[in-house]
Amino acid sequence: MPRMNRLFAALALAAMLAAPAQAQKQPDAKAIQEIFDCLAVGLPGDWKKAWIVVNEVQVPGRDRRFESKSYYAVADADKAGKPLSTCSAETVARGVYALSADLPAEQRGWKEAKLTFTSEGKFDLHYDYGK
Repeated sequence: MPRMNRLFAALALAAMLAAPAQAQKQPDAKAIQEIFDCLAVGLPGDWKKAWIVVNEVQVPGRDRRFESKSYYAVADADKAGKPLSTCSAETVARGVYALSADLPAEQRGWKEAKLTFTSEGKFDLHYDYGK
């Protein structure tokens, strides 16, 4: 697994450096790597993609709180995946939430975030703002 971690880190960094300047800052490569390292422990050798879905849990009168669930798939077409529980769901949720700190203030109110990793070393972070 260490070889995969180095490969993922190198590809993620290269993608960020090659990306054109955008109004939105790219996610922190170190934070992305830490989240992936947490998931990587439980991934089978033939995995194709792994993803984390983080949802806001609304509790009236309290600070924002989040829950996360992790999944993996061995086929690109698999949208449902299989549950992946290799690290603390709370730790993963905090890690994904921390990535939104660099978003403009008006974009930090998301209700769901999905962070997807591929075995080729790519990742995608998508926010859903709900209703």
